[in-house]
Amino acid sequence: MSETGPCFFAWCDEAERIDALAAALSALVIPEDLISLMMSASISCRTHSIDEALTMARAHFGGLKSAHILSGVSLSDSERDICFGIACYPDESERRDPCGPLKLRMCEKWDFFPYEIAVGGGPRSVEAEAVVACNLVQGDIEDLLLRLCAPDASGRVPTGACTDKEDWLATVEMCATYNANAAEIARDLALSWVSLHEKQSVSRIAGMSLEALHARVDAAPRGVRVPMKGTSELTRSLSRETVLKALATTPAALLEALEAAAVPDDAWRAAEPQAREIMELLHQLGEAAEGEGPPAWRADITTRKHTRFLEEHAPFHVRRLPSGGVMLTTHPYRTLWPLWADALFVLGLMS
Repeated sequence: MSETGPCFFAWCDEAERIDALAAALSALVIPEDLISLMMSASISCRTHSIDEALTMARAHFGGLKSAHILSGVSLSDSERDICFGIACYPDESERRDPCGPLKLRMCEKWDFFPYEIAVGGGPRSVEAEAVVACNLVQGDIEDLLLRLCAPDASGRVPTGACTDKEDWLATVEMCATYNANAAEIARDLALSWVSLHEKQSVSRIAGMSLEALHARVDAAPRGVRVPMKGTSELTRSLSRETVLKALATTPAALLEALEAAAVPDDAWRAAEPQAREIMELLHQLGEAAEGEGPPAWRADITTRKHTRFLEEHAPFHVRRLPSGGVMLTTHPYRTLWPLWADALFVLGLMS
């Protein structure tokens, strides 16, 4: 695999990790597609059977032997087939080099992210094109995170996240998070603070209970702050006191504040009408026979201007799941911290 696309992470107990891998594979792999498994230089197989690959993984998983699988996935929202890789790491491996413990990524970045789109005549709009670029991947981000973390009703994966980086960062610095229990939404904030303050890899502590995280925050000295990437003096750090106040706030109030903060800004709304025109053009071209359809030309949407607009303006989504869980998401070029900062400010918790 060369330059990667978004990376998805999930945490569960080691005893259930291969079961979680099995469920995710069943939800991800294109039926009868080739599956390549590698656990070491001498332990590998190529098969079209998920069961065969899992039998080998179960027989050798543990210690420093992790399972690495390549196969194909059909993206539900954009209806594309692309290559993905998924890895499952045992605890001993995680202690030496935290990478997972479950990690899903797309094999090629530009197989996942669109690098050009068709546009019609008239003046171009970088902002509208960026909105289209977001629309083309947002549904797939949410779908893949759910297929990794909640492919069934087992609940064995309590939490997960997504980023365009290689590592599981502080959760408020990710572009998406999943929590199986919406009542524990504050754990995203507490987990982030503990990770940043104690310089701990998130994948090593993601399984800590909310009570244990609360205790770690409470044990820190008063007034301690951790640095954040914010645009104002108030959002450039997160204080221990803010996290403790958030933990004392009811989950319902936190979720309502997050939902209220997840409103597209003026710049995004201004670009949406032209973005809808481009999306309609793409639909017409997709329906037309080869060589027919309205006139159009290909536009590069990977420029720094497109990326910057997404970094600063991509909207947030707060999705309450029928299972009782919740997902917070935005485009992979942005982080969830602005959403959290706005929600905390509205609740009067920022200090």
